[in-house]
Amino acid sequence: MASYDSPGTSLNGWHPGERVMQHKMGYDKAPGVGEMWRYIYGEMTDQHRKFHTSNLHFLPVVTLDKAGRPWSSILTGEDGNIGWITPAQRAASTLVLKPKVWEGDPFWDNTDQFDAQEGEEGMLIAGIGVEVSTRRRNKLAGKIKRLERNDESRKIMFDIRVDEATGNCPKYIVIRSLLPHPKTNPTVVYDHSNMSPTDRLPSEVISFIQAADTIWLGSAYLVDPSSSDAKLFPSHLGINHRGGRPGWVRVKPSDGRTLVIPDYSGNRFMSSLGNIEYTPVASVLIVDFDTGDILYLTGDAENLQGQAAEDIMPLHKSLTALRVTGYRFVKDALPLRQKAGIEPSPYSPAIKLLKEEIELQGAHTTFFEGVGGKLPQAILQKIDLHSPTIATFTFKSPSLSIQPGQAIILDFKALLGSPQYRHMSEGKPSLVNDDLIRTWTVSSYHPQTRGDAEGPESQSSFQLTMKEKEGGLVTGALFSIARGLNASKSHLLADVTPFNIEAGIVGVSGDFYLPLDEVSSESRIQTQQLFWAAGGIGFTPFLVMLRAILTSTSTDARKQSWDIVFALSTREPQILLPLVEKVFNTKPTDASDGPAHSNVRLHLHLFTRGPVPTSLTAQSSFDITTHQERLEDRWFVEQKETLEGRETYVCGPAEFENLVVNSLVNAVGLEKGKVRKEGFAY
Repeated sequence: MASYDSPGTSLNGWHPGERVMQHKMGYDKAPGVGEMWRYIYGEMTDQHRKFHTSNLHFLPVVTLDKAGRPWSSILTGEDGNIGWITPAQRAASTLVLKPKVWEGDPFWDNTDQFDAQEGEEGMLIAGIGVEVSTRRRNKLAGKIKRLERNDESRKIMFDIRVDEATGNCPKYIVIRSLLPHPKTNPTVVYDHSNMSPTDRLPSEVISFIQAADTIWLGSAYLVDPSSSDAKLFPSHLGINHRGGRPGWVRVKPSDGRTLVIPDYSGNRFMSSLGNIEYTPVASVLIVDFDTGDILYLTGDAENLQGQAAEDIMPLHKSLTALRVTGYRFVKDALPLRQKAGIEPSPYSPAIKLLKEEIELQGAHTTFFEGVGGKLPQAILQKIDLHSPTIATFTFKSPSLSIQPGQAIILDFKALLGSPQYRHMSEGKPSLVNDDLIRTWTVSSYHPQTRGDAEGPESQSSFQLTMKEKEGGLVTGALFSIARGLNASKSHLLADVTPFNIEAGIVGVSGDFYLPLDEVSSESRIQTQQLFWAAGGIGFTPFLVMLRAILTSTSTDARKQSWDIVFALSTREPQILLPLVEKVFNTKPTDASDGPAHSNVRLHLHLFTRGPVPTSLTAQSSFDITTHQERLEDRWFVEQKETLEGRETYVCGPAEFENLVVNSLVNAVGLEKGKVRKEGFAY
């Protein structure tokens, strides 16, 4: 193999676009980054050559069309089996590919430009080999040096002379098991290679994009041959794997054609983003491995960092926007299918919505702008430790407008320090993209005012009732402080302000709230009927909703009758039930003597497999029915009459939420869209 600085290498350092992006991301001063280009070999190693020829069912590649736009494609053998890539006999850094290219794949059209008379110049191409069953991947770039094709059979054979090759990390790759599926019927559904300025992507295509967990991002570094950069950094293409949870790539509703691709922590090469920074075009390939459907996109690309990124996708500081100028959608094309069951990447963070999506949904979300770059601060004031892993934390804060059930977004960098770069973190993958920003439901009630006031009365504190998340960085720190004080100086839990534990207030968020301020004399014609379903600590928003109903200073709300059925599934009834009891026994400050809360009927159905002390239920101020079992579909069948017509709220882990929503739809007949949900996402 040639040495790094020999004539056999195609690199002489990072090209101008890569250097700009490394600077923008703050990587240029990191030790070793300036020399990491040496890990990109100038020819194919024996290991990489064996990988490409012995392990791959498919190879995503990128080529240019006549207008200089990149198009990502996916190449496979005719029957979907391994073996369609072979090594050239007398050229160690050359691969021979014999794919069958179906109608609609832009690779076929782009190879029209190959000129056998070009000699040493060749046609630019890049590829990325990914063995999805093991997460191994290797990238290559080079030129097509020889090409033969049969227009009738659409079979093609060509050589790639590789002059850039590198291994790469397995982050964000979804593990899949693929099987050959040679009997396909490729059907071009859409072929709009040149969109007009006002065209939008069809809703079917947008849904396909936003269901994907994997994309293949193509890019180009195209330099003017007369430029001083041309000799040191010759033109080349690049293609990379990008992955996340389904829905991680968003499409702007405003134009229906701009993809927003969040940038997650990578290897700091900045190869793809560097290409885009220098040559602002890109392509995206999306494959459905269940159906064989394939979407091809190309367009104008732009990197956005810092506030410019957050203006588009709140709380995300680096992204790429791709305004699509051409697309093709081909169904049943890929001669491969995945077996049931996939293994998502543990490195993929929770998805984030676009600012305009949040606004369109009518989401009541407010993001605060810091003064001088510093967010408004919340200072930990008091800790009520209900158990070793459940506590209520009280924070002092500026005035906040918070509806019953809404959440607050906090930044804990002041407590835990700014996150440090990690390439991998096998023991705890979530650390790689952890921004130390967390969202919790506010468990304190912030009453609304009437008259000319638009928001709630001024508040100087808020409460968060939370459970420690196993392995959680932020909850782990907070509960470590709480348990430490409780063990040594428990009296300090009542006032922890001297410790100056701060969190930045990023915003207040959520549509999962009880609109108590909308209750008026006109709505008191009948009883307000509610159904709440909570899984574990998902009971927190209902705690504050109940407190709001019982202690509201609104005359209209207090005269309203309320009938609440509350299904609570928990392993810790001895902790949660007393909290509900405490709230239910709280009176408004101006309440007169007499029966407490005569306008509120609460029937709590407790689902738990553990023992429930009689003392918890015998003297309760509200009705409790104990079920020594998990919440199941049959309970909804039994309660059909009771639950029909109720306004419904569900909060809990995904499995719990799915059970409740499906049971309400199938057993009770409730419309799915009418169920208000608040799930957990980490």
